[in-house]
Amino acid sequence: MTFVITQPCIDTTDQSCVEVCPVDCIHFEEGADRMLYINPVECIDCGACQPACPVSAIFPDNEVPADQQAFTPINELWYSDPAAARAQVQGLAGGAAAPAAASAAGAPSAEAATDAEAATTAPAAAAPAAAPATPPAKPAAATVQVPAAPLSLHAVSTLPPHLSPFSLIMLTGFLASMFVVFVLPGPVAVTLDGIDLAIREGKQFNITWGGQIAIGVLLGLPLALFFLGAFLTREMKALGSFSAHGARRASTWRWQGAGWRRSEEMRGFTLQQAVADIARDRYRFPNAAHPELRTHVNLPAPSMALEFGAGGGEKVFPDILVVTYPGNRPTMVVQVETRETLTREQAEYVWARLESEQAPLDLYVPAGLAARAKDYAKAAGIKHVRVRTWRWQPTGLTVREV
Repeated sequence: MTFVITQPCIDTTDQSCVEVCPVDCIHFEEGADRMLYINPVECIDCGACQPACPVSAIFPDNEVPADQQAFTPINELWYSDPAAARAQVQGLAGGAAAPAAASAAGAPSAEAATDAEAATTAPAAAAPAAAPATPPAKPAAATVQVPAAPLSLHAVSTLPPHLSPFSLIMLTGFLASMFVVFVLPGPVAVTLDGIDLAIREGKQFNITWGGQIAIGVLLGLPLALFFLGAFLTREMKALGSFSAHGARRASTWRWQGAGWRRSEEMRGFTLQQAVADIARDRYRFPNAAHPELRTHVNLPAPSMALEFGAGGGEKVFPDILVVTYPGNRPTMVVQVETRETLTREQAEYVWARLESEQAPLDLYVPAGLAARAKDYAKAAGIKHVRVRTWRWQPTGLTVREV
């Protein structure tokens, strides 16, 4: 089973589904496509995209409505022949607009209704792959534009950050200080006598300098520099967090040619092997140097949990947990991610609960995804995290510090 994007997405192209997709299998070309497309080869059937769609355009392939069945082969066709897929979408969009225009004018004729239905339900698979010919829709009396979808939560998160109260105070202080320096400098506070410098190398040059400095300049200029420095420092941090919320560009050529997809069983087996190797190679406690430490591995079966709240509160099981004994006080918290589980949701709902100042989070991600992991951690407000990458080599698992 895979998921399919259907007709409501046309001329909407909201990208909330792209943001939540853990394997980046939803694509479109901005300016050329009128809708988004799901790659059936890469889709892992997780279903994260369906609730994120604001126009309810995504369905499992076995639940696509009867009048939307043509979009199932169109989603697949786009990844082999984008021009042909766009032509079919154009034909289906035109066929859908004709009944709307007819109903606005009055009762449609039987012939127009039959033609519109035929254009909507025409199977795309029957068209040749090289240049499929779709039956041209009859021109409607008036062009009907699909209204743009309202601003989604995903779109709101991409707007520039507003000034924080701290930044606003610093900016106000800077402007007030500069007002004092230039507009209300006040009485003279310091008078500097003229300084004469004479240089004799065959000729004599006399340099004389002197002047008066007002009290407003003495007090206002240092304050202005202080306020400006604090403002710029805070805004640089805010801009860094803002950039971490955006989608990082990825090289899609790396996986477009893949003719297979990993099953959930295979992903779970790979994760279990990686966790076991990392625990054995890097967290083998107790040892001679640290006899007070104990390592607990929570895969494949839970062994030791982090508990939040007194009296048997919520329990969270990181992949690897190192505690001091006796007392079982957390010392090292380790989370291992695969390509499929490295998502913003994982950072917000899992990593954020695991990190603390007393026991920083050691995060292991597949090689090549360290920058994305840092973006997700920064966007989730995680400060105490150490990112490392892992990959399989012929000699075993290789870990690199980032």
